[in-house]
Amino acid sequence: MRKGAGSGETEGFSWPRSVILQKAVIECCYMIEFSISTSFIRADVSGLRQLMSLGDFRKLEIGFYDEETLPLVMDFATQEGLRYGFHDPLPRLPHDTYPFLTDPDDEKRWRTLDSMYRTLQTAVHYGAEYVIGHIPSVIWEPQVSLTEERIIELAHNSCDQLTLWSEEAGIPFALENVGPNPYFFQVDAFVEVMEAHPGLEFCLDIGHLHLMSVYAGFDSLDFVTKLATYTSIIHVYNATPEMYRKYHHVPAHPSQRPENGWADIPAILECVLAYQKASMTVVFEYSPQYPADAAFTKEGIEWVKGVVTEE
Repeated sequence: MRKGAGSGETEGFSWPRSVILQKAVIECCYMIEFSISTSFIRADVSGLRQLMSLGDFRKLEIGFYDEETLPLVMDFATQEGLRYGFHDPLPRLPHDTYPFLTDPDDEKRWRTLDSMYRTLQTAVHYGAEYVIGHIPSVIWEPQVSLTEERIIELAHNSCDQLTLWSEEAGIPFALENVGPNPYFFQVDAFVEVMEAHPGLEFCLDIGHLHLMSVYAGFDSLDFVTKLATYTSIIHVYNATPEMYRKYHHVPAHPSQRPENGWADIPAILECVLAYQKASMTVVFEYSPQYPADAAFTKEGIEWVKGVVTEE
């Protein structure tokens, strides 16, 4: 894929008939499914079975494996009869860097789109149910040369391309909120992009949302309410600015109180599900460096499941 790909220069996707039928069965009725991300073990293939046992999961969100390791993961999923979605980048290449979907630098932006196109191709090959990619680009400090209008314009341009590829692949592409970005953080910016691209879906990342709210001072519940009708996937973990810098994704747990700086996970989940109009996948997404034992992690998983199933 190169810059001209949006003009019809990409190879056509072929969607296996068996996957089309499976997808139709899944979409014929409303449901909430629970999944777990392989980010918890990163690229440790040997930990897959233990990962599944944390909550009797039958669905994975797979990402960050390289080209040599990915077939082993997919063989495991096939043997266990698992379903799965993919998280860009997949496969991960040695030179992959943080995504720049709204970056004004053409080379960075198209490198990110290349990665997302490659992940969609991989998803077609393996019959994944969805693909996720981050939006916008992370910018820590305002830059004189940038404006909100320019960043939002780039977001629309990139999403035009992703919509085309998603339609060709027959696989939903979900935009996951990430930050900070001083030019693209308000809920109206996200809603504008989703309204303009009805073929795309939204992945609500609770940890990123909480950090964005701390950074920008906005109301998290207002954000999730206005994006609820677009939301098909929720990434569940917790974070404070300090803990994110140290551990990245911390397993959700009932001991994490909002008054101590943590995200109010029950309130956020309740708010999303109250306005939900479609099926939802709730993905537990943790980082391997956090020193939590299996009992702590399982307690958090059961706690979140209880919040979701009570709705």
